[in-house]
Amino acid sequence: MKFIHAADLHLDSPFLGLTSLPSSLLTTVRQSTFTAATRVFDRALAEQVDFVILAGDLFDRAEQSVAAQAYLFQQFDRLNSAHIPVIISFGNHDYLADQHQTVDYPANVTILGADVSTHTLTLNSGETVAISGFSYPQRWVTTDQLAEYPVHAATDWHIGVLHGAVATGSADHYAPFHVADMLTKRYDYWALGHIHHHQLLTEQPPILYAGNTQGRSINETGEKGAYLVTSESGRLVPQFFTTAEILWSTLTLTSKATDLRQLTTELTTWLTEHVAAQSTLTQLTIAGATLDGTDLASVRSGEWLTLYQRTHARQLKVAQRYLINVVIAAQPANLTAPQIDAAYWEQGAATIFDPANLQTTFGKLAQEPALAAWFAQPATRSQLTDQAQQLLAELTGKEGHDEA
Repeated sequence: MKFIHAADLHLDSPFLGLTSLPSSLLTTVRQSTFTAATRVFDRALAEQVDFVILAGDLFDRAEQSVAAQAYLFQQFDRLNSAHIPVIISFGNHDYLADQHQTVDYPANVTILGADVSTHTLTLNSGETVAISGFSYPQRWVTTDQLAEYPVHAATDWHIGVLHGAVATGSADHYAPFHVADMLTKRYDYWALGHIHHHQLLTEQPPILYAGNTQGRSINETGEKGAYLVTSESGRLVPQFFTTAEILWSTLTLTSKATDLRQLTTELTTWLTEHVAAQSTLTQLTIAGATLDGTDLASVRSGEWLTLYQRTHARQLKVAQRYLINVVIAAQPANLTAPQIDAAYWEQGAATIFDPANLQTTFGKLAQEPALAAWFAQPATRSQLTDQAQQLLAELTGKEGHDEA
């Protein structure tokens, strides 16, 4: 048996805030979710898989464009011509209540309903496969659905499909689950969607997120793709393959620059030493530079970056790196009187930057998967603290200067 597990195609992603990119690259970026999805379907045809599982969020938003709907119909029709079934579980971005399709998908497509159900396939080999799952009826599914999944059916293979997140005990809006409960079902494979980074939760049986097929923001760095899953000696073995047309990365340039001319020279040298393997949208942090207030303002406003992009377009193209943002790393702030007593800063920071308070402040933004992934990173709290400290030092310095 052989099948493909993909998720989170997010067709029609808007890719906002990238208008400074060259027009040809911007077109490529905006088409990239379609390009990546096509690579999934091309691989299915090339491998002659037995079926394809799409574990949620095929579309990026409820209002699906005609182009996105027509695209999927055409791709499913390609698979139909090759007698390859497609099993779909809609997720929180494309939930059932907002599905307004005016054209039925080809006959090879099975859409899992709002309640957990099981679809059974008989393969050309004679093997039987049970596939259990559901689609989101509305944007949020706040209850654990695993109790509704049956135990392993009387089939050769049983696969669970779930678009959701491991339960945390609070603010669980995306079909929360516990891995231990999955294991009690004795399935051969769990095809997960929703988290945009491919990751293995257990090796046997494989319980894994395919991740999204194309990164959509700087919070979605790294390889993106899907899994080709093959049966070997009574087990299902997943193999990741890449599909992304555009990559995202965050890198650091260690600088000795004291003005923007020096920084321009350093950046150009850095580009020649950091050529990317494919087109990569890069956020660059500048560490160590000692720029005056005017130069800092030019970098922070994006003015310097815009000028660099226009005057160094050739170097950027050769390096296959396109700078979407340049951040000046916060310098250690000396918060001493008459600005602010360091002891008071430490006391206040311990209160303000505790996880519970940050979660409250972050609020509903934490419900967006990409932002939630960034917020959960251990380095995030440290970054927020450093930036707040730097800003406070600058503000109190300005106030002291004004009073003088």
